Amino acid sequence: MALLKLERFADAAHSCSQALAIDSTSVKALWRRGTAYYSLGQFAKAQHDFNCGLALEPTNTALLTELEKTKKALESATASKAQLPRSGSGIAAPIASSAPQPMSVPQSPQDFERAWREHASVPARLYEYLKMVPIVRLPSLFRASLESAHIADITNALEHGYQTHKDFDLVFKVLSALPSIDRFSLALLFTDDKVKERIHHLLKQLATEMDVDAALLTNKYS
Repeated sequence: MALLKLERFADAAHSCSQALAIDSTSVKALWRRGTAYYSLGQFAKAQHDFNCGLALEPTNTALLTELEKTKKALESATASKAQLPRSGSGIAAPIASSAPQPMSVPQSPQDFERAWREHASVPARLYEYLKMVPIVRLPSLFRASLESAHIADITNALEHGYQTHKDFDLVFKVLSALPSIDRFSLALLFTDDKVKERIHHLLKQLATEMDVDAALLTNKYS
């Protein structure tokens, strides 16, 4: 709370993530981190934390209030982006983002998070990044920050790996590792059913191509 009062919002979010790594069901830590994300303008992350808190305490009025405020802020931010001038409109278009940095094995969760933000929007790049990251390190790299958006991004990347490179091994290893990450169950709770269906389809393909029993894994993604 002291960090929030001092308006050190990034530090507050990091501190709460550390607390959630120890106790992923701490509603207080979810509320504080959501508040920090809101103050940083990261409304989607704030909404996710407030939703996770409400999944644990559905009648928490403070969380309900913050969630409604965050939804409005997110809608406003989305509407503002939609109104930005496009190239060819007679108004200077925004400068294109620079080319992605060369990939490297992350040395810390912070390195991992930065690289994830850079590559997640392009499934082919995220697939290459996942190939580079030691799968056994995923739990320590994600810590308590796994969200439904991560699961969707990973699904996109694994589908690319399967369809383009027939990389059944990576698909199996990543899908096997995710359930061991803190907050996996909570993140899966807010994952879109269509994403879950795509994961189930990947697991069915694995059962055929690798002759593995995917039933247990399928249950974990249900």
